Amino acid sequence: MYNEFKTISFSKIPWKERDLQLVRDYKPHKDVEHLRILLYGPPAAGKSSFINSVDSTLRGKITARALAANASESFTIYRTYKIQKGNPDTFYPFVFNDTMGLQSSDQGIRVEDIKLAISGHVKEDYRFNPKCPLPETDPNYRGSSTFDDKVHILVLVICATSVDLIGDATWRKMNDIRAAEIPQIAILTQIDEACPEVQKDIKNAYRSKHLKKLVLNVNLGLPLNCIFLVKNYHKEIETDDGVDSLILSILKKIIDYGEDYLNDQNNRNLSPMCEGGRK
Repeated sequence: MYNEFKTISFSKIPWKERDLQLVRDYKPHKDVEHLRILLYGPPAAGKSSFINSVDSTLRGKITARALAANASESFTIYRTYKIQKGNPDTFYPFVFNDTMGLQSSDQGIRVEDIKLAISGHVKEDYRFNPKCPLPETDPNYRGSSTFDDKVHILVLVICATSVDLIGDATWRKMNDIRAAEIPQIAILTQIDEACPEVQKDIKNAYRSKHLKKLVLNVNLGLPLNCIFLVKNYHKEIETDDGVDSLILSILKKIIDYGEDYLNDQNNRNLSPMCEGGRK
């Protein structure tokens, strides 16, 4: 049931402060320096904007460190983003990796390259080539990857206003990527643009009948407790408690699922969460 999908009380500021404190207190498994989070999805879905939004929420001010693409372009460089915590030399123990948009044509990132990134074989600042995957002979190919280099959780980012525009070939590619045996969640962005009720008040996000229908009808291949709604910061000049609450609820789940995976790997007991595929 959709009512069981999410229950978020925006009226309780301590709830937001609780999640914020949990994120601030997070320390990853002792065998890794940081939890690595890989974002993927169609072009202009809001991948870079989500990184900026997390950064804004945690720092209490609007930031724009990850350049966001518009509908006609997609950034091509594989880059790791750290979020400052306190002084300029201190960072949160999780990082985000942004990727080129996934398209049905030969203009987007190749599935092979995403799989290489998941395995830790893609070096920082590699420029993705839509025509061919990264070869092992390329200097940007990391032959021997550590557990720190590998991705620990996958985040599929899709724009709520353009789900119907995603072609079957792109869905098949996303299904192929989701075969990876690591934790996975999905984020639907631009929910304020998709629903007038949410545009009027962000607190209506999980009350919206339109978004309820969208979530239930779009087969993302994931259980409902791995699908989240978010409004990214993109034109605001100040942060907002309601927007922050949605972002923190997602970030906390990313950390929870990712940390479970790290612990499972340490125990040599593979128990990937939230797996599935589009049929």
